[in-house]
Amino acid sequence: MENEVKCFSEEHKDIMAIKYCPECKIYMCNKCEGIHSSFFKNHNSFPFKNEDEIFTGLCKEKNHNNKLEYFCKTHNQLCCVSCLCKLNEKGEGQHKDCDVCYIEKIKEEKKNKLKENIKYLEDLQNEFNENMKELKDIFLNIEKDKEKLKIDIQKIFTRIRNAVNEREDKLLLEIDDLYNTKFFNEDIIKNGEKLPKQIKLSLEKGKLIDKEWDNNNLYSYINDCINIENHIKNINKIKESINNCDINNKMYIEFYPKENQLNHFLESIKLFGNICFNKYSLRKCPENTKEVRKFIITGDNKNIITKTGTDNYYCGTICEKELDISIKEHKWKIKILKTKCKYILVGVAPNNFDFNKANYDTCGFYLNCLYSPPSLYSGPPFNYNGFLTNLNGVKDEIVLIMNMKMRTLKFVINNEDKGISYNNIPVDKPLFPAIILFNHNDSVEITEF
Repeated sequence: MENEVKCFSEEHKDIMAIKYCPECKIYMCNKCEGIHSSFFKNHNSFPFKNEDEIFTGLCKEKNHNNKLEYFCKTHNQLCCVSCLCKLNEKGEGQHKDCDVCYIEKIKEEKKNKLKENIKYLEDLQNEFNENMKELKDIFLNIEKDKEKLKIDIQKIFTRIRNAVNEREDKLLLEIDDLYNTKFFNEDIIKNGEKLPKQIKLSLEKGKLIDKEWDNNNLYSYINDCINIENHIKNINKIKESINNCDINNKMYIEFYPKENQLNHFLESIKLFGNICFNKYSLRKCPENTKEVRKFIITGDNKNIITKTGTDNYYCGTICEKELDISIKEHKWKIKILKTKCKYILVGVAPNNFDFNKANYDTCGFYLNCLYSPPSLYSGPPFNYNGFLTNLNGVKDEIVLIMNMKMRTLKFVINNEDKGISYNNIPVDKPLFPAIILFNHNDSVEITEF
């Protein structure tokens, strides 16, 4: 392999080296390193993977093999006398036109830079550790959400399977009952097959009694006569049930749906249920909402709100899912699909958002897109009502950025971020992305940014 170093020992010259001793300037295999460390206990040999990791103090440019005595400021690189050669040939003179100095000259500069880098790495390490902790927490929440979603889906399809099984059982029982009621059943056949034998036995018994009637066994004959009469009643019942079987009039009983309807039903099952990736799905309009404040929620991810009520009345909604306080920053995008005059408010609101009032003055923190520049609106004790921002007029898109740790909210309009609009937003209660519309037919889409 390229850059693979062999052991310095002639005996082990085909064995890959695993350690280097800067004092002896030798590469050693595992066997040689054991011997070396027993003789030179004060030497600091260290492991390496390839030659590029070893600093020998010599230039590694091809055919140079000189001491590294100079520093190239232009390339931030150590170099040797051959690197500074005016002749730029045979691999020499790479730094002949660079800003070069002796290594001793940059000692303090590099020492100060090292301190800066140590501080930077410490901060980076702390930031990385914090980010990793945050990522782990987010991952655990994602796993919980995933398992909950799977359980919800299983519950729904279990209900569907139970309903289908119950319907199947009911239809099968209905078929049995219908055929047994409308048509003759197997019992009639069985009883009918017994009928000739019953008639024959009763007939023979009757003739025998009639022949011996004058004998002195009257009580027994009377009892036999009663039995024959009862047999005749049973025979007549069987005869009547057979006569009621209309063998010339076949009744057709069918099961629906037929093949084409069944295919349509199966296609509906295939399309039943949707997995919506957009976490900014909006709440639908409650049934008790006043007619003037009505709206509809559409879109594949339930993320488009359109006002169906009349002008001059506010209507609004919030997202189904709250802003997770464990996530440092949330970003979402509002796109105005259709509007009469941009009398649209976007922001965040608590869960007590009143659909029948949509009173932005007392519930939430919003940007009003109507004015140019837009205005901020919020309830007490913040009272930003009518406060003008330094943002440009809204075209058709707004990005909202909510920092849950800093408790700030800012709006990016037309790709311009002019800073924070709201500070110290209370997050002790759940907050939700919110949208308020004023004019009939205004339509807005919310998506993840």
